Order: sequence, then C-alpha cells, then structure tokens
Amino acid sequence: DGPVVAFRADMDSNDVIESKASNHIPAKNGFRSRHEKAMHACGHDTHMTMGLGLAEYIATHKDGLKGSIKLIFQPAEEGVRGAKAMVEAGVVDDVDLMFGMHIGFNEQLSNCFACSDHGFLATTKLDAVFHGYSSHAGGSPEKAQNAMLSGCTAVINLQAIARHSGGASRMNVGVFESGTGRNVTPDVATLKLETRGATTEINDYMIERTKTIIKGAAEMHDCTFEITKQGETPAGRISDDLACEVQSIIEPLGIFKEVPFDYSGGGSEDCAYFLNRVIDRGGRATYMVLGSAIKAPHHNPLFDIDEEDMLNGIVALGTIATHYLK
Repeated sequence: DGPVVAFRADMDSNDVIESKASNHIPAKNGFRSRHEKAMHACGHDTHMTMGLGLAEYIATHKDGLKGSIKLIFQPAEEGVRGAKAMVEAGVVDDVDLMFGMHIGFNEQLSNCFACSDHGFLATTKLDAVFHGYSSHAGGSPEKAQNAMLSGCTAVINLQAIARHSGGASRMNVGVFESGTGRNVTPDVATLKLETRGATTEINDYMIERTKTIIKGAAEMHDCTFEITKQGETPAGRISDDLACEVQSIIEPLGIFKEVPFDYSGGGSEDCAYFLNRVIDRGGRATYMVLGSAIKAPHHNPLFDIDEEDMLNGIVALGTIATHYLK
C-alpha cells in the first residue's frame, strides 16, 4: 500500500580531459579520472552516490514506510538518449511522484536547494558530414571539392543564426573534424552540433535554420552532405504544487542557506521525458537543483563540487522519501 515514488540519478561522464593541475582536488587526492577524455565534469558521479545514499537510508528505515520506491539509474543523459528509451520501456508508467535532481550550476546557488527548474531547454543533437573530392593541393587543386571549406562555411554561419524573440535559443558546434594531410584537399568534414530552445517550437526553428545553412554550405563548395540526429529531448514540465510541498519539507531542515521555489538554469535535461510521462499519466513530478560551490563551470576540466553539499543532498532526498512514504 502507498504511493510509488521515483528518484532518478544520471550516470554518464563527459568527453572532457580532466585537469592534472595541483590545485584540482581530484588530481591532488588521487581520484582524477583514469580514462582520458572521460571525466565526470557534470557531477553525475555524485548523483549516483546520492542515489546509493538514499538506497541505504530507505533500507535502514523501511519498517516505518509504506509504498514503493524506484531508484532510476539512467545512462546517456549527455547526448539525451537514455531517458527516452527507459520511458518507452515503461519504467515510470506506475509512478505517482517523480523527482529528478542536479548538483552544481553556479557559486551563487552554493548551499541552496531549489525545488523546481522551469528553465529546461528543448534540445537536439546532430551530426553533419560533408563529402567532397580530394586532390593534390599543388598539382590539381581545381579538381578538388573541398569538404573542409563546406564545414568552415557552415560553422561560421550556424553561429550567426538570428536568435528567437519568443525565448532562449542556442547553437553550438562542439566538434569539427576534417583533413588527412597538409598537401591533400580534404574530402570529408564532420560537425557535431546541438540546438536548444526555450520551447520545442523554438528548438524546431533552430533545427530548420541549421538544415538550411548546412545545405547551402555544401552547395557553395560543390559537396554533398548528410545530417544524422543523435538525440533529442523536449522542454520539461513541473508540478508546481509538488515543488511547493518540497519547499515546505526541506526548509525546516535548516541545512541550506536558502530554499528557493525555482531556479532556471537554462540547461537541457532528458529527465524531461520522465517528468512529462508521469504528469501525462496523472502523477506529479519536479526537478530539483542542489547548489554547490563548484570550482569551475560544468563540462570544464577543473569541475569539482563541495562534497558536504552532496551529503546534504542525501539528507534532503531521504527527508522527501520519508515524507511521501510514511
């Protein structure tokens, strides 16, 4: 008897080479990533830790609780692929109350706990590949179809997309790869990019402009192209009444400097699939933000959190679980 309460923790790392600097605590204390270009630069390792801390808390207090708890350890949040697959598998179809949470964001939020995040941006991750024709750079350059030039043209003009008046819109080309040798005209160029929008409609606008620019860049340099979608997530919805309840549960703990109702960080999160599905099926859901004195921005080689904030996060999650499973 009782409600089904779900907590989600994402698990994946980032394609970032972790710093070896002496002032970087993980490097100094011997827990820097052992895998080059695979770093927990977004705090997902702490999300797993807090999920396991919550599991231990529930296990030791289960005799006083009623209902069911689901701990969802989700892969592939980076690239927004994991949550959609889990939702389609029915993982949250029986959930009454759904909670997601993220640590960090900025120093101003340090030692604060926000009960909702209305700032989710819809996002789409795309790969664009230009195909040309290689030739000898000195002997027959006129025979070439330079894919690198198509890529350069695309990168510059993608950043010039007019931003949308209806809300936040974002564009980023994170990877540009092309060329095999200094005297070989490049015949392939690959872009890995993303669009974002305050709404799904604004993100769709960014996608359409992106496709037009990539097509034009290919035609300018007599190349062909292909675009592949690698992941996407819609904007997320929040149950404001649940966020208000969380605020009333967490404030009395006295362990946080502030417990604001909302913090709109402007990021994207495929937890939106979980939130939207639970709300669509009559449940309630919110996404919380655990502030921390981070040492550098998310996705930066020097990213690190204050571990005391992580411990406070476990206390907060345990308190929420106990409240709804009493």
